[in-house]
Amino acid sequence: MKLSVIIPLYNKEKQIERCLISLLTQDLLSSEYEIIIVDDGSTDFSNSIAQQYADGHKNIHLHCQKNAGSGAARNTGLEASKGNYVYFLDADDYVANNVFKRLIQLSELNNLEVLGFNFKYVDDVDGIIPNSTTQNIQDISVKVMDGMEFIQKYDFRAEVWWYITKRTFLTDSKLKFPHDRFVQDANFTATLILRTNRISKVNFDVYRYVKTKDSSSRTNDPKIMLKWMNDLVTAVEEYDDLVKSLDSSNLFVYNEVVKKIKRKQHAWVFAIFIKAFKCRLYFKDLKKILFKLKKLDAYPISSKYGSIGAFKAYNMILIPVFNNRILLSLALRVSKFVNFTGIVFK
Repeated sequence: MKLSVIIPLYNKEKQIERCLISLLTQDLLSSEYEIIIVDDGSTDFSNSIAQQYADGHKNIHLHCQKNAGSGAARNTGLEASKGNYVYFLDADDYVANNVFKRLIQLSELNNLEVLGFNFKYVDDVDGIIPNSTTQNIQDISVKVMDGMEFIQKYDFRAEVWWYITKRTFLTDSKLKFPHDRFVQDANFTATLILRTNRISKVNFDVYRYVKTKDSSSRTNDPKIMLKWMNDLVTAVEEYDDLVKSLDSSNLFVYNEVVKKIKRKQHAWVFAIFIKAFKCRLYFKDLKKILFKLKKLDAYPISSKYGSIGAFKAYNMILIPVFNNRILLSLALRVSKFVNFTGIVFK
């Protein structure tokens, strides 16, 4: 079997069918790939929909477990997988038509352990957006490199759905996703990339990131926001350990990799502040987080590692406020009366 697609599923009754349809419109034979759905204790009709597809397609397998988070679900899926390559897909997103054959061919031809590709943001609408890939396999060439070179060359992407991975390489690494955490793939993906000696990226549109209104990252629920913030702090800590473990024998590559990792840390700190405003956190409750981030050289947010976010206004207006404790405290007080939830950080 060439490929195992692993989908953690929790309360995505409105999106899971779209995801599965995209996986069934691929250019591999059904005997060449499997779709492993791990229902993580859904309380809506997600399980019923997934079961219908599993009953109708021999290459779709449904596993059920008590709610433990998407990391635990991904671990369950990995343990059950049989494909030569593994791909982790989120249930509320999907993939373009007829892309898997090209990815597998490139991976096999170049004996790759990890292969990255492109994605597009799409709106949450009914139906599947037509295939928007722009190149054929004959037009695509890849350069094989190690993980340090890869991070130095490309924008560092921590989400696991950016890559397909050779299953034996993944299992031999003994990496596991953490349970019950947001941003639980950040350290997993970064560690995996840094361990590989054969990785590449192809200029090929594959993933469709759906901007859903009910996403946990868009909620204003204080409990969820606080959990996000603490998990982001953990991610910053883990990346600090990654920096300490880097090979510094090639100083140019090392410095560039450190810069990219530090930029990711500072982007997460920016996200922490956005979430603090969304849940109208008191400044006194933020002090412990700021102290920890300062010790990790992740606060104040620094522009020397590159700009944060897609808009210059983030750097020109928001960051100076976040970096000044007096202004930050005042702004948080104002947020008790003014709605800041229109600010979205992705």
